[in-house]
Amino acid sequence: MKKFKQLLVPAVIILMGAGAAFATNAAKDSNSDLVTGYYIDSSTSQCIAADKQCSRSGTNACTWEDNNKLSHDLYELSGTSCVLMLFEPEP
Repeated sequence: MKKFKQLLVPAVIILMGAGAAFATNAAKDSNSDLVTGYYIDSSTSQCIAADKQCSRSGTNACTWEDNNKLSHDLYELSGTSCVLMLFEPEP
C-alpha cells in the first residue's frame, strides 16, 4: 500500500500539470483577443462602433467600410476615446 501511494502522488501531479498545459493552450488559441472596433467620426470626433471584430495585435490595420464606401481605421474604445489601433485578426 505504501508503494502504491508513492507512485500515485507523482502520477496525479503529472496529470494535473498536463491538464493545466492543455487548458492554457486552449485559452491562447481562442478568439478572446477580439474586440469591437470603433472609428472616429471626423465631424464630431466621437467614437462610433463598427460592425467588425478586430485583434489587439497583428501587422495589418483593421479597417471598416461605411455605407458611403469610405474606409475607416478601427480603434479600441478606452473610456470615451479611441486611441489604441486595432489589427486584422490572424486566420
